[in-house]
Amino acid sequence: MDAIEVDERDSTWENHHPHFRVYLQERSGDSYSTETVDLFDADVLQAIDWAQRAVASRTDAVWALALVGGDSRALRGLTWLVGMDANDPPSDEHEIDLTARMLGRAVSTIELPSADRWRP
Repeated sequence: MDAIEVDERDSTWENHHPHFRVYLQERSGDSYSTETVDLFDADVLQAIDWAQRAVASRTDAVWALALVGGDSRALRGLTWLVGMDANDPPSDEHEIDLTARMLGRAVSTIELPSADRWRP
């Protein structure tokens, strides 16, 4: 990870209502079956909590979280925030690390303060 100080005024827009996509994936042979769910009206910590709860009762399941966005042509795209699609083979050291950490979260959850937990 690199950390570089920047001028906070260099952005031109903000979005206070992010659109997240959660990949819920269970091992199925050599690949993963995938269920995708879009989340609205939540922040990233609530989305993480939702994802962890969604896979808690599943066997051999992992989750990944992406921010859904569009480009100037109105094409939808994903910015991975936590993990990545488990069916995509890692293409570099960064993705190998992402995958390993994602698989590790299958047995150990991220602890969040109660105020940041998802509320149905």
